[in-house]
Formats: sequence, C-alpha cells, structure tokens
Amino acid sequence: MIFNFLSNSSSFLPPEFLHKIFINSLKLNLFKNIKRFDNLEFNLLKQNFPNPLGLAAGFDKNAEAIEGEFNLGFGFVELGTVTPMPQKGNPKPRVFKIPEYEAVIQRLGFNNYGLERFLDNIKKYRINNKESIIGANIGKNKNTSNVNNDYKILFESISPFVDYITINISSPNTEGLRDLQKKGNIEDLLSTITKCNKKNLPTFIKISPDIDDSDLKNICKICIKEDTISGLVISNTTISREQLYSKQIRNSWKILEEGGLSGPPVKNLSNTIIAKVFKLTQGKILIVGVGGISTGKDAYEKISLGCNLVQIYTSLIYRGPAVVSNILSELSFLIKKDGYSNVTQLVGKKVKNV
Repeated sequence: MIFNFLSNSSSFLPPEFLHKIFINSLKLNLFKNIKRFDNLEFNLLKQNFPNPLGLAAGFDKNAEAIEGEFNLGFGFVELGTVTPMPQKGNPKPRVFKIPEYEAVIQRLGFNNYGLERFLDNIKKYRINNKESIIGANIGKNKNTSNVNNDYKILFESISPFVDYITINISSPNTEGLRDLQKKGNIEDLLSTITKCNKKNLPTFIKISPDIDDSDLKNICKICIKEDTISGLVISNTTISREQLYSKQIRNSWKILEEGGLSGPPVKNLSNTIIAKVFKLTQGKILIVGVGGISTGKDAYEKISLGCNLVQIYTSLIYRGPAVVSNILSELSFLIKKDGYSNVTQLVGKKVKNV
C-alpha cells in the first residue's frame, strides 16, 4: 500500500522526499519477502551468500534501515556513501526522475550524517545480526584538505564492523573525485589503504562507466598485483546522455540537468566494462555488477559477462520492494533452464565462449 502511494505520488512530490518515505517504511519493517533458492546460494569471501543480489550504495547512505533491507530478500547490502564529517551535499533540487526510461539523474554530492552516526547504526544492527553480509561504501568530504586521510579514517573506523569496504572514487557529483582513478593518484591512495588493511578485509574499488581504457587497464593491473584489493564494483553513474536521446524526450529539460545518470540507460555501458575487466584480469578478481538491472534476465547477463555479485538501486525505486524477489525468481529459473546447478557456474560464461 505504501509503495502504491509512493508510485502514485511521484508526479507531484519531490523524488528525494519520496525516497525518505521509502527509507522510513523500511525502518518500520513493513515489507518482508525473503525467498531462498538453492541454486543461488554460494560461498564467497569466506561468507555464505544466500543469493548474489545486493543493495547498491547510495540507497541507504546512513545505514538507517538495514533490517528492513534484508527483509526484502537481498543477499547482501552496501551502505553509504559515508564521509568522515556530515555534509549536506549539493543544493536542491538535485534528483530528477526520467520515467520514460525508469532512470534517474542525481547530483546529491555525498549527502550524509557522517561517520559517527553511520557506525552507531551498524553497531546497533550487529548486536543481533552477526551473519548478515554488510559492505560499506566510503568517500571523501567535499572540502577535505587531505583526501587520503579521509579514506584512512573511514577504513580504520568501519572495518571491524563490516564484511567488505568499497572505495568510492567514481561519483561525478564531487569535484575532483574521479581524478583519483588516474595513474599515480590511484597508487597513492591504495598505498594508504594497504597500510590500514592489516586484517586483509575484502576491499573493492568502485569505478566510473566513463573511465578511459588506459586508467581501466592500470586499475586492473593493480587489482591483480595487490593482495589488498579484492575486485571492482562496476559501475557508478554516468555523465553521458547518449542513451537518452530518443524522439520522445529529446527536448526534455531533464536530460540537461547535471549529475549522474542511473537505471536501464547505464546497462550497456556497465556491461561493456564488466566484459573488458573479466578479459583483462582473466577472471582473477571479483566483479560486482551494478547499473540497469531490473529483471532476472538483466542479472543473468551481468553474471554471464563476469560478475560474481550484482546490485540494484534505481529499479527498486521504480518497481518497488517486490523487484528483489522477482529478480531472484527469474534468475533462479534461467539458471536451471540453461542446465546450471548453481549460479557460480554462470560467471563469465558469455566472455569465455566468445
């Protein structure tokens, strides 16, 4: 009922306000639809994953609704992006829906309540939930004077309470952040992370779908070489608008808004990079695929291109809580239909067979 209200109100209520209502409804545990599929369960990172579908970072920046998110049926959740100090983010309005594509353009700018509140929420959840698989997505404050120190503080503070950490260096909404993907900058940052990661906590780098080939190849080499880096999250939002130039909305003011584009238009961009990374690394690193997953078929395709795990965000906004179980049901069916006994057998099959 609540989600029907959110959908019907989307034309006259600001998207950011609707998102807040959605988060609050999850905090009240109003939805519960956990389904188990034997062929979607597997072991990874010394953890038992009930399924490969996770919640992407950005949905729950402050770790406010962890229990409610797991009640939707996710196999894992990634919380954040969190910064050391609280920050308001960019001026509003800063979120724009494009219903024609079930897409979103946003320029939030790492708005969050900061590390202290983030940690408090995770610690409270962990009291009675030791087994749930939680990741934390970390980023720098907009006006920081020491980028590496921001990531150091976050990594050291959060690592005892989560199962993995994702280093966000690819949001287009924080000035200069994407420069951290470039050769020289990325090595310097990861040197700091390596010194922090004394317990060898699984660590991922979240990259941009707009990354150039030279930086992508360099990051892949680093991932293979450095024991600290487990793999890549592919990908963040795009600043490209090429996928939106259809006759229906070619003159729409919305596509001119600055910010990162998410949803189905990002799918092919992220899939292309996933396949490239799988080839470049010969499947030796882990890949978390995110961008444009709305169905089990979408998830199946990403896994077949090399993903070990997949994540959603925008489809949850448009299709509601039931999208999680719908994706898992279809994915399980497709795996069985194609003769696989477990989802792990699908990883990279499309690339290997090219």
